[in-house]
This record gives sequence, C-alpha cells and structure tokens, in this order.
Amino acid sequence: MDDNTKFLKAILEQDWDTYDALMEEFDRQGKGTPVAIIAFAFNLAVQRRFGSRRDLSEIIRFVADARAFLSEGRDLPAKEAEHLICATLDIEVPGVEETVENLDLGTVAEIEGQLLFKLIADEQMSQEQLNEFLMKAERLANEWQPQA
Repeated sequence: MDDNTKFLKAILEQDWDTYDALMEEFDRQGKGTPVAIIAFAFNLAVQRRFGSRRDLSEIIRFVADARAFLSEGRDLPAKEAEHLICATLDIEVPGVEETVENLDLGTVAEIEGQLLFKLIADEQMSQEQLNEFLMKAERLANEWQPQA
C-alpha cells in the first residue's frame, strides 16, 4: 500500500496520527493532497453502492443521510454531492455537467472524501475487505497515472 492509499485509509479509519504524519511528509516533499486515490476509491464505492441503478431519488436520500451522518455534514453541499454521484454513474440530470465543471479539484476531493467515508461506513467492511478495496483503488489510480 503506497503512502497515498495509507493517507486515504487513515481518513476512513479516523487515524489522525497517521494522517498528520503523512500530511507532514507530503508537505516536506512538496506534494499536495493525493486526490487521485480519493477519486478512484469514490468511483469504486459509488459503483458498489448504486451499481446499475440510476435512481436519482436514491442518490438524494443517500446525500441527505450523509449530511446527517457526518460530523461536519452540514458543510457538505447537497447539490454538488448529488451531481458528483450522478456524473460518476453517467446519469443525465440537468445542470450536472456545469456543476462539476465549476468545482475546483480540492472541492471535488473534499466532497468525494466525505461521501466516500459514508459509503464505506454503510458497507461495514472488515479490515481485510477495506484493504482489498483500497488496493483495488490504488491499482486503478496507478494504471491511470503510472508511478515514476
């Protein structure tokens, strides 16, 4: 498991000591937040949760549940969160493309990270299942952008 994946795992497990240590290392190396692993894990989790279902009302309910579940869920923008899920599932909803295009990468990663936390919590994965899930996301991220 590479450092980017360990970073995401630390967030999902709320292991703030590991998170802080990795953020310090990323800062020291001049790297930012590892958004690729978050995006790939988010995509995998959305596909697992919603599969081939393209039910907008289910997405709206999920985002509402996430806002209630998360400690800072009130800060999770509902429309943007719903639209990111719709874009991931290729659901054509008016305004999705414009909403997603107008979000900066940091905001996308933040929203995806919050939704991912809820998606993973809902699955109640074992440690082994979580590791397998994260390794799959890491493989996809590495295939998309091979490491130097």
